[in-house]
Amino acid sequence: MSLASPLASPDAIVFQPMALPPTLSLRGVGKQYQVDGRDLPVLRQIDIDLRRGEFLSIVGASGCGKSTLLRLIVGLDDQFDGDILIDGQAIQGPGGERSIVFQDHRLFPWLTIADNVALGLDSFDIAAKERDQRVAELLELVGLSNFAGAYPHQLSGGMAQRAAIARALVSDPEILLMDEPFGALDSLTRSYLQEELLRIWAARKVTAIVVTHDVEEALFLSDTVIVMEPRPGRIQNLIHVDLPRPRDRASPAFSALKTKILSTLRR
Repeated sequence: MSLASPLASPDAIVFQPMALPPTLSLRGVGKQYQVDGRDLPVLRQIDIDLRRGEFLSIVGASGCGKSTLLRLIVGLDDQFDGDILIDGQAIQGPGGERSIVFQDHRLFPWLTIADNVALGLDSFDIAAKERDQRVAELLELVGLSNFAGAYPHQLSGGMAQRAAIARALVSDPEILLMDEPFGALDSLTRSYLQEELLRIWAARKVTAIVVTHDVEEALFLSDTVIVMEPRPGRIQNLIHVDLPRPRDRASPAFSALKTKILSTLRR
């Protein structure tokens, strides 16, 4: 596993996805639950190709299966129709090439921030020296080097979420999945962390998928935005965000794309 590259300036994010075969492919993915003896479809016929280094956001109404789709991709639920492939190979449960960040940071309160980040390496046979180096590197990347010995209750919500992102990235995954990672934060912190996430994404060159209810957030972050239909969740529209970074949320082009997505969601 490679270590992180030097930090990128948030004002000069130039990393672009490589023209390579898909890192992640979903083919005819569907999911249903049994409720009172009846099948309740949650996802239907999801087809996605995502290449290395791409940033994808998924938006849609509550209950359309966005979070369920992330659980399938990360391997937390293996009961589904269709195929999910990583580098052409069908997934078999969770794997080191995928990490996930949830809306709540899920840090253990009795562990320091450094020890919480190190938990991301528990499934790997890594020498103590390299383990410490990786943890220190990720804490620097997310701006928490001075809080390595602090405990979660001593951090703000935004800082705790940055620690959760560091834990997810410390194993150097190919794919980072995030389920409403900033949903519980105030608008100013949220805006700041969106910029921080882009800086981290550019530095690590990771393939990223974010589930969000915030259309503006999706457009600010992503190369592509998928709009989901209500249950059963299907892809209603796929929008390529061909805007240079850093993006101006007040620009006419940004506003036009936002209006387009909101109109699709209201249908």
